[in-house]
Amino acid sequence: MLHLKTIVFPLTILGLISGCNSTQSHIISNSNNIIKYESRCQLHQKNTKEKTTDRNAYVLLSTKPPVYPRQAARNGIEGYVRLEFDISPKGIPININVIEASPSDVFNQAAVVSFSGWRYQPKASQCHGVQLDFNMG
Repeated sequence: MLHLKTIVFPLTILGLISGCNSTQSHIISNSNNIIKYESRCQLHQKNTKEKTTDRNAYVLLSTKPPVYPRQAARNGIEGYVRLEFDISPKGIPININVIEASPSDVFNQAAVVSFSGWRYQPKASQCHGVQLDFNMG
């Protein structure tokens, strides 16, 4: 059974934020089987204790469960992917960017494809983060 734990944390950014069309940026760190990519929203700099949900910023309406990669399931591999994203005026996640993954590149595509299917209450919003955990248990 796949268990997903989501951690959502908003971040206020001053000025204009350019769109991000890629699903992952440049690697900034690769140690202990955790790979970190460059964040356009500076989400790596937030303290984990500061990760709180701003319920007034956006409302999650629906999710799409990810497909567990066959190779990972066969080998009993578990991990997570942290994403940053914006929300379009129609409530669709856009500018989805992988900012951290463990193990590197195993769950990235499954996380992005799944998260692309999530829907929020229509309201444009920028620079949010979510973590998708992939567990066999």
